[in-house]
Amino acid sequence: MRNRFSTALVTLTLISSVFAAVGVSAEPTEEAKKSFNAAVEAVKTGNAAAAVTAYEEAVKASPDYLQAHINVGAIYYEQGKLAEATTHLEAAVKLDSTSADAYRNLGLVHTQAGKFDEATAAFTRLNAFDPKSAASGWSALGAAKKKKGDTVGAKAAYEMAIKADPGDAKTLYNLGNMQKDANQFDEAIATYKKAIAANPKYIEAYYNLAISSHQLDMENCVTDYEAFLKAAQGSSKWKSKVAEVQGIVKQIKDYLAAKGE
Repeated sequence: MRNRFSTALVTLTLISSVFAAVGVSAEPTEEAKKSFNAAVEAVKTGNAAAAVTAYEEAVKASPDYLQAHINVGAIYYEQGKLAEATTHLEAAVKLDSTSADAYRNLGLVHTQAGKFDEATAAFTRLNAFDPKSAASGWSALGAAKKKKGDTVGAKAAYEMAIKADPGDAKTLYNLGNMQKDANQFDEAIATYKKAIAANPKYIEAYYNLAISSHQLDMENCVTDYEAFLKAAQGSSKWKSKVAEVQGIVKQIKDYLAAKGE
């Protein structure tokens, strides 16, 4: 699934996948403004093709129209037209070297295209002036690298995301999973605990924390399993797993009782 873009708009949200932001550029011509507004109206009616045509007309009339470049780049991205998206977003970062939207979107396009070096460069530039905006980009890059089998690169990207946004529970969880899969259980436990601190209702994190804890200390993992059971209580999605964990907890308690502990 693609990460959603943020775009710069004048008065309203473009589509549900994008957010309003402030951009700076030379004052567009009246012709360009008219085309831009037509594009916004086209998006409101779900006519992406007409929106693209109108945005392209806007940048043709005013090549420095930052918001139009970012917006049409977002639509091209959603359509999977990554070359066209790249062209407009590269134009946007040249127009405004401090546009968080432009750099983040450009990084996401490169990530989707598998151009990880270019994505890293875009997120690094963004990270220098707006780390918070870069966080989701680093996380997306981490997921893409993991999918390609680059565990070292994925871990590094996840760590950059967490450094930028220490409260990103999802990225903490993803990093914990990588640590667990690498049998780095101490590290995984610490990371899952951070994910739970960020989101106390994160059932998946409770479960994987307990699994990791079990790998290190069968006698003390019961507390973590019981924390999972409490978090998952009443969840139909986790019903079968709850029953399984209840059985595990009983087995451990019976074993400890037999040992006289």
